Amino acid sequence: MNTEVKRIKTGDLFFDYQNPRLIEFSLNGKTTDDYILNILWEQMNVDEIVQSIISNGFFPNEVLLVVKENGRYIVIEGNRRLAAVKAILNPTKVRGMVKYQDKIDEGIKKSLMTLPVIEYDSRQAAWGFIGFKHVNGPAKWGSYSKAQYIATVHNDFRISIDEISQQIGDNNQTVLKLYQGLMVIQQAERDTDFKRDDIDAKRLYFSHLYTGLQSQGFRRYLGLQSTPLDTPNPIPADKVKNLERVMFWLYGSKRKDITPVITSQNPDLGYLSSILNDENATMTLESTGDLDAAYEDSLGALNVFQNSVIEAKSNVQKALMNVSGYDGGEALLKTVGTLSALVDSLYNAMEKRREKISGKKEYLTEEDD
Repeated sequence: MNTEVKRIKTGDLFFDYQNPRLIEFSLNGKTTDDYILNILWEQMNVDEIVQSIISNGFFPNEVLLVVKENGRYIVIEGNRRLAAVKAILNPTKVRGMVKYQDKIDEGIKKSLMTLPVIEYDSRQAAWGFIGFKHVNGPAKWGSYSKAQYIATVHNDFRISIDEISQQIGDNNQTVLKLYQGLMVIQQAERDTDFKRDDIDAKRLYFSHLYTGLQSQGFRRYLGLQSTPLDTPNPIPADKVKNLERVMFWLYGSKRKDITPVITSQNPDLGYLSSILNDENATMTLESTGDLDAAYEDSLGALNVFQNSVIEAKSNVQKALMNVSGYDGGEALLKTVGTLSALVDSLYNAMEKRREKISGKKEYLTEEDD
């Protein structure tokens, strides 16, 4: 590999449609550079790089990494910077460039006609640097983009998960978690009715899945306890239906009119994990789709009872502390009267149950004698 920096005409540099950040936009080899330019502009905050270049020029140490494929220089690292330069050179191609046009002079354009690059022999030769920088380094991608890159390195370049982790300095098994999460999504798309472009959620919150997969509940329900962690097909065949349910619980489906039960990672994801670790609670969720009801089943009757009593006590104490806010209305007074009667009934019911339980214990003790 030659790491010598050389300058190449900007017009000869092309965006990488395989860039992990762009994977969700379903690009391919026929996608035009102008189309990718506008996606990068709209989704990747390219305008802040434009402002920097107009003010300070293109920093020569910010070299682009390229590989030559099919006779073209493909930028495998530095697509946002390339987008900023191309937007400055051709501002009419990007709608958002209107506000910068008056600030662009011929001197700036002339300085950007060529850019500093390092050419690699192949994508594989550059994976270590790119992986460190964007997976565990100073310019991190989003979790889904990281997972896509890890999958490319492991599946296409045949680099082990352990070696990837060592090369990028990952001490928290992040590489393995991200890889397994992506493999689960891809298997769901292959083997179930789940499709990423059909989700009912605002976006695919990838962290919901790969975080959930670390819990005992998810692993039990999906049969992951004995599955090799780095396999491309982690879910056993007899658990594929469960996989489909999990994906719909997490992300929903517009086509099937399914609303996700997970609206936030905390506490909903924890609730789902507890549910999936309990067979009765899981059956409740499968049959009703009611996360709260299923979670109460997972807690058991005693915990639900205790939590309800403690919560009621807290609310009554709060009301008592704010009794000065009572406006003398009859309806609210009657409500408190009903509440008082309910508390008396609850107390009497608890007393009777206590006596019944105590009687059973005494009976058992006498039998033992």
